[in-house]
Amino acid sequence: MLRTHTRLLASLALALGLWLTLAGTASATPIGPGAFGALAVVESFEGVATGPNVVIGLGASLLEPGTVSAYAFPTGVSLTSPIPNPGYDLAGPFLHDFARGADVQNNWGANGTVNDAGDVPVGDAYLGAFAVSGTVSFAFGFDVAMDRVGAYVTGAGGSTIRLDVYGAGGALLESRTMGSVPVAQWGANFLGIENLAGIESVVFTGTDFGIDGLTFEASPVVVPEPGTLSAVALGLAGLLGIAMLGNRSPSQPARTPPAPRPL
Repeated sequence: MLRTHTRLLASLALALGLWLTLAGTASATPIGPGAFGALAVVESFEGVATGPNVVIGLGASLLEPGTVSAYAFPTGVSLTSPIPNPGYDLAGPFLHDFARGADVQNNWGANGTVNDAGDVPVGDAYLGAFAVSGTVSFAFGFDVAMDRVGAYVTGAGGSTIRLDVYGAGGALLESRTMGSVPVAQWGANFLGIENLAGIESVVFTGTDFGIDGLTFEASPVVVPEPGTLSAVALGLAGLLGIAMLGNRSPSQPARTPPAPRPL
């Protein structure tokens, strides 16, 4: 009996550990904008002013953020690479804001030209980059780990855009790619990833591309209701009690309380 119930306790512990492991397993899922909830934050790259860390790259509407250090947007996301920004003409990220004027256009060949704010999915501005040859990337970091991240993406005709998401210690969690689309369809081309391991930074890569409506969300901490915790505790205590009763050796009968002494 002792051996049997010892095994029962070990099996119970193993099952509980497996349940906890499965409950905490991270999910990795490609997502669209509908996957985000009430806690989602959207960075539309609008309202950025020039200063020591943001300079004009071309005309009045093309800005270069992060010329000195990482550029922090008010929404809690920061442009972290390449820093310092080498300049739009050297594969550096540029912020194209039509609220500052329509003096610069961005030609994506077969996919069309970004001429004004009507071509931008969210608001008046977007973030982009292009390389004379090969690919170009820019990265963002978050104040806290996120569960879901994505953005509307497109670029030069026939090209693709890749999203890499990273967790603690810079570990690559997963990647996803999406083809570019005509400018008129940009607002329906959402590249997103959900990963409950915790997304601490992301990298977008392409040849000549732009992103807008960078959306990110961290799920709230879910605490089990007291009744649920109590039920689990009582169930484990009951199973433990059964196992302990079974551990009594047959050669050792249960003790009976002594008879009361006469007065």
